[in-house]
Amino acid sequence: MRVLIVDDHPVYRDGLAAVVSQVFADAQISQAGDAELALDMLAQDNAFDLVLLDLAIPGLGGRAALPQMRTRFPAVPVVVVSASDDAAIGAECIANGASGFITKSARRDAIAAALQAVLAGSVVLSPMARRAPPPAPGLTPRELEVLRWLGAGEPNKAIARRLGIAEATVRVHLTAVFRELAVSSRTQALLEARRRGLLPG
Repeated sequence: MRVLIVDDHPVYRDGLAAVVSQVFADAQISQAGDAELALDMLAQDNAFDLVLLDLAIPGLGGRAALPQMRTRFPAVPVVVVSASDDAAIGAECIANGASGFITKSARRDAIAAALQAVLAGSVVLSPMARRAPPPAPGLTPRELEVLRWLGAGEPNKAIARRLGIAEATVRVHLTAVFRELAVSSRTQALLEARRRGLLPG
């Protein structure tokens, strides 16, 4: 199997490569220090089976690179390996298509188990991220993400800026959210979402 590790710290890349080699004895591991190089490598070689992506990398950055990877290379699962232990960031990564979110402070055996689960088809969150609500059956990951930013008190323009989409697209997503929750206003949507456990109460 082919694995691409994207992190700007060579020492951590080597450490993660060692974990991957322990889990998958036949793994062929490639490394990239920034997102632009990683995207180029994925474009040149369609044989990768897994990407391990740091968020805090120079240039484009992991958060911006993640949706690009999922759009351009949908068959390759991406696991975010982050120094952050923020549950909201973990939920954001999953909503943007990551197959896993692991903290860099996780034990080696926990990382190994997570990678095995992802390649078996599961979506894996570090324990801290499990506090985030799972997606509603009738909402897409992007609609759920819009709902979460709505719950944080963000106006449409700010949500659009955070997600890198047009404000008109935010309105389309909100319309779908209102329809799914059977409500007609932002306030009603938040109340219903909290009642269903989609947002913290």
